[in-house]
Amino acid sequence: MILTTGLMRNAKVMPEKEAIVDGEHRFTYAEFASRVAKLKEALTQAGVQKGDRIAVLMLNDFRYIELMFGVTALGAILVPLNYRLSPEELVYVLNDSGAKALFVHREFLKTLPYLKENLPSLTHYVLADGDLTHEELDSYEAWITQAIDTPLSYSPDIHESDVAGLFYTGGTTGRSKGVMLTHRNMVSNFYHTGVLTGLNRNSRYLHVAPMFHLADGASMVSITIVGGTHCVVRSFTTKAFMQAIDQYKVTSTLLVPTMLNMVMNDPDFKKYDVSSLERVTYGAAPMPVALLKRVIMEFPGIQLVQGYGMTEASPSLTQLTAEYHVVGGTEKEERRLLSAGKQVLGVEVRVVDEEGNDVQIGQVGEVIARGDNIMKGYWNLPEETSAVLKNGWYHTGDMGAFDDEYFLYIVDRKKDMIISGGENVYSPEVENILYQHPEVVEVAVVGAPDPKWGEAVVAVVVKTAGSTLTEQDLIDFTREKLAHYKVPKRISFVDELPKSGAGKILKRNIRDRYWEGMSRRVN
Repeated sequence: MILTTGLMRNAKVMPEKEAIVDGEHRFTYAEFASRVAKLKEALTQAGVQKGDRIAVLMLNDFRYIELMFGVTALGAILVPLNYRLSPEELVYVLNDSGAKALFVHREFLKTLPYLKENLPSLTHYVLADGDLTHEELDSYEAWITQAIDTPLSYSPDIHESDVAGLFYTGGTTGRSKGVMLTHRNMVSNFYHTGVLTGLNRNSRYLHVAPMFHLADGASMVSITIVGGTHCVVRSFTTKAFMQAIDQYKVTSTLLVPTMLNMVMNDPDFKKYDVSSLERVTYGAAPMPVALLKRVIMEFPGIQLVQGYGMTEASPSLTQLTAEYHVVGGTEKEERRLLSAGKQVLGVEVRVVDEEGNDVQIGQVGEVIARGDNIMKGYWNLPEETSAVLKNGWYHTGDMGAFDDEYFLYIVDRKKDMIISGGENVYSPEVENILYQHPEVVEVAVVGAPDPKWGEAVVAVVVKTAGSTLTEQDLIDFTREKLAHYKVPKRISFVDELPKSGAGKILKRNIRDRYWEGMSRRVN
């Protein structure tokens, strides 16, 4: 279960099969494997060794897929970076991971002076952007051109339990933490989900969600294993999405609900031929049922699959497969649309009480899971790892319940997390920044239902006596220090926050005000 084996196999048994389509760039599996082999050789010549961390600050690109396989074939560790992070946040992740090299796109060159000033440990900066060159950066394509052309192989000392990727996600203490996923974790996720989603060599998958997200990143592995075709869009816009389906005859893709909503509301939607699209997987946030019904109406015959999971699970735990997306059916069939589906093959999912005992059907408890897809742990955080990996089970922090047919319903979050537009936002991280403002006395950050983003980041603030601080002042303050999606959409000022007898802020009470009348506390 080494990531490289699927690509090596396909380069032998289907060398002329189209592997990648990215604008004018088209590669067969033989060419794909050859470029990955050259990348591995170039990394070796640059001094990269097994266990070194290689960071990627790029939009979607066929080179991102090559990096996934070239870095891991060497036994090094890929660190995909969320390009929406602020420079300060990027520096933290790069320092925490101890990255040795950074691959970048032109869009992020303006950040390089700040990174170089604050990251003396980074030894290589590589511009991975076509024929574009930069006097201070190495050239990806020059690396490929100059490398020796040898058959692709993976280093003999790689084991399936070795870490292949370090994926950073928000932390409950306000700092991002690196999720260590092994070769076995990532390959297992394909076997757990690939059978249910029906991926095969005829699949033409569109990478339109960000590749740094594991939801799409996992598809780099899955499509390569089955010998399908990777179709790439540099970044999501509704026009780029529809044009790519029309031009590349895409059969499968993954979107978050906010993306689907934007596509449905594009006035030019009817102008494109999207008839090739057979399957859309959606995830990262629950899908509003009204939007779900509209998608089914606008895409006749489309197969919809919902994926529920998280980075720590590589990422899939459950799926609501196509046969359960029934609109206009019985009351039970309509209710299933609110569920996260059933556990995927090879993964065990339970709902337990505070003592770890299984709860009764219909009773709410914490969702826990185990399987070969569950992470190795958090990078350099043994205590946080021990807090969620207990007796072989991963404790998700999500609160859910099974019905009598074992459909899982997620009803709330035990952990202090907001999902806005498919991005995870941990409340303490935003609160820590707001507390840095000298006129903020107390603050509580919660998620509130939002028709566009699913959930909106909302802050409730107590300011110093006599302060003239405004909502826009605080929004501007946080925007300088946080990724845009973490910045509060709304800020309310109050005289006092509700507290327990022990003086603890009762964030649940604040959150309940926004969710009053709703059947579940996720949107």
